[in-house]
Amino acid sequence: MTGAKTPRLIRRLVSWSRFIIIVAVVGLFVAFVALMASFAVTLVQRILEALGGELSQKELVSVMVQEADVALLATVVYVIALGLYSLFVDDDIPMPAWLRIHTLSDLKNLLASVVVVVLAVLFLGLALTWDGSDDLLSLGLSVGAVIASLSFFLWVSHREAASPTRNHSPDTADPGEGERS
Repeated sequence: MTGAKTPRLIRRLVSWSRFIIIVAVVGLFVAFVALMASFAVTLVQRILEALGGELSQKELVSVMVQEADVALLATVVYVIALGLYSLFVDDDIPMPAWLRIHTLSDLKNLLASVVVVVLAVLFLGLALTWDGSDDLLSLGLSVGAVIASLSFFLWVSHREAASPTRNHSPDTADPGEGERS
C-alpha cells in the first residue's frame, strides 16, 4: 500500500464506520415497538376491566396516567433512535419540524424536554395512587430538582443557540464538515 492510498482508505473506513450506529438504531426501534405493543395491550385490558366494573374511576385514572408514562418512555426510545439515525446516517428523512435533529445538541435538547414530561407524568401517577405510606414530599422534591436542572439546561442551550456571538454554528460550519458520502 502506498502512502497516498492509506489516508484515503482510512478516510473511507471512518466514513463508513458511522453506519455501525444502525445496530443501535434497530435495537432501539425494536424496543420502541415492544413498549408500544405492551402499552396498547395493557391499555385495552384496563379499559375492558373498567367497563366490566373491576376498576373504580379513580383506579382507572391512575392506570391511564401510568400507561401514558409507558407511552412517553417509548417515545423517548423512538426519539433516540431517530436522532441517532439522523445524526449518523441520513438527516434528510421526512419528519415534523419539532422532531428534526441535525446536531447532537438538537438531540440532547429534545431528550431533555421529553424527560421533563416523563418525570412530571410519573410523579402525577404516584401522587394519584399515594396511600400516605411513602414519603411523597422527598420524591416530589427530587423530581422537581431534576426538572429544574433540565429546564435550566434547556434555557442555557436555547440562549447559546440564539446568541450571535456563538463561535461555531451549523450555518457557519466549514464547507466540507458534516458531508455524507
